Amino acid sequence: MTGRISIKAFFYLVLMIQAGTVFYAANSNAQENDTIIVPKRSLEDSLRTVDSLAVRMQFIRDSLLVREQFVRDSIRLRQQRLDSLEFLKNELQYLLLAYFRTVKDDIILHDYNIEIAGDSALGDFVYLLLPFSVSQPYIPWKFRAGLTGSRVKITVDKALRKITSIQTPLVRGSFEYGAQGRILIIHESPAVQKNWAGNFYKTPFDSLFFDQHYRIVKIKRYVQFYSLNTGNQRGKPLFLNLTMVKQFVYGKNNLIAQYQVVKFCDRWNAYTASKVCSIITHLLSKQDDKLLLTRANDPANPYSDGTYTYEFDAGEDLKSISFQNLSNTENWERTIEMNRDGNVSCYFDKTNGTIRQSICFIYHIHDPGARYPVETITTTFEKDGISYFQKNNTTGQSRTRDKMTLEWSPWR
Repeated sequence: MTGRISIKAFFYLVLMIQAGTVFYAANSNAQENDTIIVPKRSLEDSLRTVDSLAVRMQFIRDSLLVREQFVRDSIRLRQQRLDSLEFLKNELQYLLLAYFRTVKDDIILHDYNIEIAGDSALGDFVYLLLPFSVSQPYIPWKFRAGLTGSRVKITVDKALRKITSIQTPLVRGSFEYGAQGRILIIHESPAVQKNWAGNFYKTPFDSLFFDQHYRIVKIKRYVQFYSLNTGNQRGKPLFLNLTMVKQFVYGKNNLIAQYQVVKFCDRWNAYTASKVCSIITHLLSKQDDKLLLTRANDPANPYSDGTYTYEFDAGEDLKSISFQNLSNTENWERTIEMNRDGNVSCYFDKTNGTIRQSICFIYHIHDPGARYPVETITTTFEKDGISYFQKNNTTGQSRTRDKMTLEWSPWR
């Protein structure tokens, strides 16, 4: 018994014919040239197979569509995350530089670009400073502030597309903007002041002014004083203090050429006149591969006024720092040796070209069970250049060296 299908089903059966499940029966006497003769039982089996393949093909197409949509959504979400991080990075770059130039006494030479770690986190904010002395471990001339973790909270005004608050272990402030970005107001965390003059609640805030290149040219630091109510709560306003003015002049390559700090004396009531307590001007210049910082007090002080000379390597790690005052009574140099981890290994103090003392560090970074993360050892040298005494400043132990055998005694 045979059955007939029209050529319309031909395309559904081609796969089956190629697979050998449908047999073509050529009939030279067939009256219709557009028909295929197949066994009836095989036709039903073939149609069921075609239906099964159609279901599988539809499943594959649906799976591919779902996968494509998942990939598109993943790309879109990743791009949104990167866009958000890029926005935060750009805003934080100049806000944090402004914040630390305001609240820190550091002479900040420049900051480094904030990096995006992977596609989900911000790297640290780091700036290079010019220290007047160095004695700390790690890398004390590079200040680092973390921008990730549970203790970091950044608030953004979505309408203004501006950061309005930053709360981290090292940064606590809110921000206001004015004059097309040429003025920035930083509100710092309030504090309670108790002294001989009384009890006060005070809120520091700072006004920063930018030039046409959006470089900081002036910072004015204020403190608004209030009375202190029960429970350390803010009372009525009392008076406003101008505490400090910082001014910046820039030279070539946007480097600071002059940095002046004017500090005002403390005042504890409204009727006391504001009085300048100190004025210090710093002049910066380059000489070959060295950076010179000349400090001048007003009025002049020949003992603290003088020139600091800094030498950095290609990675902007400090190699040496020296100072000579105007009275020629102080003339010292401290050279720096780094370890393989990129931290300070030793400081060597030189006077008239001779090493007199060293401060070295033993790090236990890779030992979580260590009692001390860092141990500091001071070594003194005699005129012959040989050390005979060492002290571990961390443990309090010391040891001496035999001048005949040059052997060290045990630590005691």
